[in-house]
Amino acid sequence: MSRIFRSKTRVRIPTHLSVTEATLLDNSTAISPSKIIFEEALSGKTISYGEFHALVKNGAAWLRKEFTLEPGQVVSVISSSCIDYIIAVHSVWWAGGVVSLINDSLSPTEIAYGIQLVKPNYIVVGSSASAKLDKSLSLSDSASPIKIIALAESHSKWPCWPRRDAGGNLQEIEAHSFARGDNRQVPAAIILSSGTTGHPKAVVLSHYNLIAVNYQLRADNPDNWRSDMREVFFPPLSHVYALYVAITGAPWLGYYVCLMPRFELEIYCRLLSERKATLARLVPPVAKMLAESPVTRRYTYPSLEYFTCSAAPLSEKTAADLRTVFPGVKLCQTYGCTEASGACVQSGTRDKDMPLNATGKLIANAEMRFIDSTGNDVSGGAPGEIILRGPHIMMGYLGDSKATRDHMLDGGWYKTGDIGYLDAQGFLFVSGRIKDIIKSNGFQVSPLELEEILVRHPLVKEAAVHGVWSESNATDLLRAYIVTEKPLPKIGRDTDVAAQSVTKFVASQVAGYKQLKGGVVFVDLLPKSPTGKLLRRLLKDLDGSGPTPLQAKL
Repeated sequence: MSRIFRSKTRVRIPTHLSVTEATLLDNSTAISPSKIIFEEALSGKTISYGEFHALVKNGAAWLRKEFTLEPGQVVSVISSSCIDYIIAVHSVWWAGGVVSLINDSLSPTEIAYGIQLVKPNYIVVGSSASAKLDKSLSLSDSASPIKIIALAESHSKWPCWPRRDAGGNLQEIEAHSFARGDNRQVPAAIILSSGTTGHPKAVVLSHYNLIAVNYQLRADNPDNWRSDMREVFFPPLSHVYALYVAITGAPWLGYYVCLMPRFELEIYCRLLSERKATLARLVPPVAKMLAESPVTRRYTYPSLEYFTCSAAPLSEKTAADLRTVFPGVKLCQTYGCTEASGACVQSGTRDKDMPLNATGKLIANAEMRFIDSTGNDVSGGAPGEIILRGPHIMMGYLGDSKATRDHMLDGGWYKTGDIGYLDAQGFLFVSGRIKDIIKSNGFQVSPLELEEILVRHPLVKEAAVHGVWSESNATDLLRAYIVTEKPLPKIGRDTDVAAQSVTKFVASQVAGYKQLKGGVVFVDLLPKSPTGKLLRRLLKDLDGSGPTPLQAKL
């Protein structure tokens, strides 16, 4: 029998609205047209709520007239974070199109893979990706021609998005609507998953999904989602995190967002202070920098109410350090994934007694189960694979029915691949990923458990653990990849002593089958996604870039 955990909060989610109607025309709060809602950190450009509306409507009319964009056609956006990016996305929605968000920092080959997967009718490209696009298009082997639109005027080879001062001389068009339809069956956005364990998949999110996640988050915790919020946002706008925070959340509630095209600690801290940020959305590497860098202490943050961390579990040490440096700032966390339209678990300033390593509680209308390897529900609060159901769960993977079948169970349940459990208070704890679990000598080992231990060693700044196959032992052995607090020589006595110290430190705290018998590799950086998620599939590539892994004698 299934054991289903449900949020106690419920909210009605409309099925007759498009995402643009719900976001721009059905706001839950009265927003002044003169209120600044977006600013670009580097250029200083700003846009008011009223200007944003006008430019979205003008952009939609332009797409229809000049490019004959039809409802259902796909427009990929490849650009760094800027106001025009968000205007373009909403213009596509207003005209009835589907947006595909592709990270501009990808290589030409990776962009080509995304284009081939999504098969867009149009591409809107910013200056950061324009030089790559020709090569990407030549590699993508697209069956039909793709129309290109440039966001910036400097690209004379492609038509340019209308300038802000071009005037509203186009005849307005009605916002795309589902007044006589159903928004649950119509795609609104295609997001490439992070591909932490393989090639990225194209996640299809409906209008209903994108509306739902905003409704669910705010209904669950309105104190975390307010019109008077102010934040500095650095994750790429191509990420699902940005989709519900900056692209839809900010126009819906009318809160202020300062957009950073790339993360720089000094600029970020200065902007948090000068722009009177009320919250800061973090990923674990940034949280660690804020907790440890002297740069943080050069500024004051009088308006800062809380941090919220996502993308990967935050270690207890980093959480504790952050609270020490910012004693008056609450620390919240979120858990989610692209397939769930973003966050599905959150904590807030209300959760005063939440353990440091918990991620929060289920948002409104969300359901959760925990299953074992046979698909049966686990019992007694034991860890199991987290599976989710709710209005925020994706339509499926574009062009990949097998992957959709593999990840979706009967009844609309999505298998996350993450392992976790709920405590007695309903807080979710995430302990690892099924595909990351290492089987060593017949035992299952969670790398996250060992990584939590490793970062407590005084030499260790960051750590990742992976299994490496040993022919002589006929099993995977556990290997640690470590970034040290201070640089070490590539090889030599100091490095050997450091490896011995780290290995013995772990051995003193774990069972024999969890010891680092695969050695220790010291690296300059760990491979991560733009949002700070560890790319474990790339760890083995680090073995060939340095000396033979050092194995301590136990």
